[in-house]
Order: sequence, then C-alpha cells, then structure tokens
Amino acid sequence: MRIVDARTLPIDHEDVIAVTSSSLYFRKKEERTSFSLFRYDEEDGAITQLNRRVYEDYGYPKLFVDGDVVYFLNEIPESEGVIKTELIAFSYKAGKEEVITTFDKRGNSTLFWVLDNRYFLFLTAFESSDEAWLYDRVTGQRERIRDERLVGKTERFRELYLFTTTFKGVSYIVCNARLDEFDYYDALDNGRISPDDPIDHSEALLICPIEEAVEAVWDQREELPFDDILRLQGEGDTVQYLGENDGLLRFSAFVDALNEEVIYDLTAPDVLHEVSVVDWGAYEPLDFTYDDVGSTIFIKIDESDMHTEVIDIATGARYIDVEPFERVIGRRYLVHEFTEDLTSSVVMFDLETEERHAYDNAYYMVIDDTILVLSMSNT
Repeated sequence: MRIVDARTLPIDHEDVIAVTSSSLYFRKKEERTSFSLFRYDEEDGAITQLNRRVYEDYGYPKLFVDGDVVYFLNEIPESEGVIKTELIAFSYKAGKEEVITTFDKRGNSTLFWVLDNRYFLFLTAFESSDEAWLYDRVTGQRERIRDERLVGKTERFRELYLFTTTFKGVSYIVCNARLDEFDYYDALDNGRISPDDPIDHSEALLICPIEEAVEAVWDQREELPFDDILRLQGEGDTVQYLGENDGLLRFSAFVDALNEEVIYDLTAPDVLHEVSVVDWGAYEPLDFTYDDVGSTIFIKIDESDMHTEVIDIATGARYIDVEPFERVIGRRYLVHEFTEDLTSSVVMFDLETEERHAYDNAYYMVIDDTILVLSMSNT
C-alpha cells in the first residue's frame, strides 16, 4: 500500500482507470461530452495520450474496468434524435481499441453494468421514456429487460446495487436492495404483514445465477428469478455492503430493535457466515465508518485533546493516535478527513514510518493497493 498525490491531474474519482507501480491511467474530459484516455508516468511526470481518436458520450459516461480492459461508449449523433453508439473495449496498457458492437437508438445510452466480461446491461433514455436492455457479445443477441428492478428504475426499489461472485464455477448476481413502500402495500394485500407493523420498507440481499437471469431476459419474463439471502423488515433496519474479503462479498445487517449489527461473509449462494456482532449499546460510539476497503466497521470510542481511539470491529484491533482520525487503511495509515473554511483536507499518519502527510483541497480513493489523493477542484 502506498500513497500517490494526483492533485495536479485534471481528474476526479470517476475518471481513474487503474494504478500500477509506476503509472496512473485515467480519462480526461476535454469538453462537456468529449474525452480521451491517458497514462501519467510518476518518474518523469510525462502524460501520454493512449487513444487515436476523441470519444463522445452524451449521457452518463461510465467506465467499467476488467483487468487490462476498460469498457465505455462512444456516441455519434445522427438525424432526428437517433444516436449511433459504439461499445468499446480499450486495452489501456497496449493502447488498442476494439469496437465490440454498434447500435442505433433514439436518445442517450448508458453502459450500466458488465457481467462476466460477456453480458452488457444498457439503459437508454429518450425524452420521458427509459429502456433497459441486455447484449451478449458472444452470440450478438439483444433483448429488452422487463424486470426494471435490475436497474433500479421502478418505484419498487429506491436503491439497488449489483455485485457479482462465483461459487463452484457458477457466477451469480447479488443485489443489495431497498424495497420501498409499494412492496409494503403489496405485502399488506397478500397478508404477509399486519397493518400494525410500522415498517414502510425492507432491506434485502437477493441472489440469482447469471445464466438464469440472462435466460429470463431472453424469455421476456416480467421478473428475474432472484432468491432472498437476507431480508430485514424492521423500521430503521439496514443492509450495508462492506466490500470483498478474501474473495467473498461482505455485508453488515443492522437490526434497529436490537441495536445490533452483524457482519456476514457470503460463503455460498444460501449461506451467510457470521464474522462478528456489534452491540452498539455497549460501545456508545462517538462516530463510526463503514469501510468497504478493509471490509469492516471502524468505531471511534474516544476523542480528546490528548488522543483518539478507534476500533476495527472485524478484527478487534484498537488504534490510538495523538491526532484525530476515523479509519485505518491497510492496517498502516490512520486517515482523517475534515473541512475547514469550506476547504476539504486529508491527513494520513503512516504507522510504519511514523510520518504524517497532509493534503489540502483534497479527497482520496483506494484503488489497486494505492491510496490516490485527488483535488477537490475537479469534483
């Protein structure tokens, strides 16, 4: 784990593609819709353009990185609202572009998700309408997705986050979803809950094999065959994603009635393994941080002019410093973020070298075993 100060580069966290031991790969937006890809070499500060032509994206320009390849869209407006859109796979280390497919649609398209480096989930918006659809790069098949829960576009899901994982060679989609009050009323009608129940939503973890989900799309089914892994139905209950730990997806589930939170690893399609339990009443924390880098919850239990103490709930480790901090990265860097006079800053204390690093007008992200410091001026 190392720190790279990239505040001089005209990028924000959504532009970062990858970091190696010597270089940073990134996207630079040249105008509101135009962008190119670059490599920044730390040793001499050289910046090299990687693409041979400028790309355009008139929607939400989302990047998906898989190994040495970054996926994105290039949109070319044509007549009467029709946009010719290229799905591009760019090998950023080799500087090579591959146009996977081209399609013509009215409106702007967004590459919403990439599954198994094969299936591409798109969302196309035209005037007041939205359409979600799936593309298979192997067969070339395309089909509209009728279950809009997958992209979180209906009233049924206010929030939905997608993850992928593999068990015994089978790939799965895992959804961390918040179901809203429309499902609550459906549950009332179906008799699954009582009118005396105060909840207006539930928090859930849902799972489905990718191949089964894809087949459901091809079969034009109205709903994909998700199964519940976990569902909390108490008012104030939440499910939180905590990243990956040793290749396993990790989540925490807070039950408000118990004032208790359990950290789970998803070890099988139907198995949540309990990692640790947080009795919030026993800690009375001053502050806490959900951390999807260290796959844990950091609880600040003491803060004074003399010292700050923070506990890593997953490991039980306690960290103490004479200065404020909220989280620990790589069991090495104590990190403090704060705002003063409308300026955000980051301070990191290195436990190995016992050096303190301060970065003004800054925020940070963690990628490729690197703490990347970025400028707030570019957000």
